[in-house]
Amino acid sequence: MRRKALFTGCALVLAMGLTGCRTDMWVQQKVEAQGNSEFYALTDPVAAFNGKVYGDGSRPMPPNTIARGRLQDPNDPLLTGKDAQGNQIDYLPKPLKLTREFLARGEQQYNAFCSPCHGRAGDGKGMIALRGQWPRMPSSLISQRVQNMPLGYYFASGMNGFGIMYGYGTRMTPEDMWAVSAYIRVLQENARLSGLEMTDAPNTPIQQAQKP
Repeated sequence: MRRKALFTGCALVLAMGLTGCRTDMWVQQKVEAQGNSEFYALTDPVAAFNGKVYGDGSRPMPPNTIARGRLQDPNDPLLTGKDAQGNQIDYLPKPLKLTREFLARGEQQYNAFCSPCHGRAGDGKGMIALRGQWPRMPSSLISQRVQNMPLGYYFASGMNGFGIMYGYGTRMTPEDMWAVSAYIRVLQENARLSGLEMTDAPNTPIQQAQKP
């Protein structure tokens, strides 16, 4: 009797499990976050602020939307590199502090993003530049002209781009860019103590600049 009841119970559980083994869920369209979906476009079209009809798995974000905890003053020197009068500052904005860890972060970011063109020493002789990837030599960051620029100049140039150099505002945080700016001062001081020639790279094509 017990064996029959056990068999009946197992059969019932197996039958209930098999009823859910359908392949519909396996083959239906997968909806990615903010990804287009034919299903949603047909059943629940969403007219966005730009007039486009979306079929996204997620509703389009309204204009000027700010993520929670990311509300910032657009005039904050941390984001602009300028003071209230619009002048580029020559100090680290609050709440940043000049520490060993801060400079180490600046060195890491500089070597990753800047040194391929500007060189590890900041002399404008990075490997990409020397291989002829740019039509002209990059500026020397240890030249006297660049040394006279405030920290805000390095920050703005790095975030927004300068000349043929694109901006890194979408690749680096403002805090990291300030760390790079501070590290440039370290390179300049190192050049001064080492007696390196602090002049701008010649404004000539790289192929000519490479000639002895």
